[in-house]
Amino acid sequence: MPRRRRRRSRKKRSSKKPINPKIANSIYWVYAIQSLDERGVGKNGQKLQGYFYVGCTTNLVRRLRQHNGELVGGAKFTAKHRPWEYRAIYGPYKGRSNAMKAEYALKHGKRSTGRMKWSVKDSKWCRGLGADDPRVKTAGAEAGD
Repeated sequence: MPRRRRRRSRKKRSSKKPINPKIANSIYWVYAIQSLDERGVGKNGQKLQGYFYVGCTTNLVRRLRQHNGELVGGAKFTAKHRPWEYRAIYGPYKGRSNAMKAEYALKHGKRSTGRMKWSVKDSKWCRGLGADDPRVKTAGAEAGD
């Protein structure tokens, strides 16, 4: 006769880890930065503008310094095309999840300079001033200002 397996009482376990209060209430920003490094010459002989990069962060000043190599932690792509300047800042977003959704919508909706003109008409995730944010330098401004 086969042995009967005894059932153990199982405690209900929470699948979620405890939330760190510093992280839970953070304000996130989505940003578009442009490389000041020129890409070369296009088919028609005109100089090509620098590369664009889109990301999200809780600290805009620190993140730009990371991209420019002043602090450790910038993205691998941005290390090759330094220096960088903000071209648009969107937000604030409550929580990382909403910021990541907005970042995804911006990356998959607009390209190049269109990322500076992102609006609510383009996506429900668009918030903030974008290129009109006072922390953004205009495309014509030089780094030596």
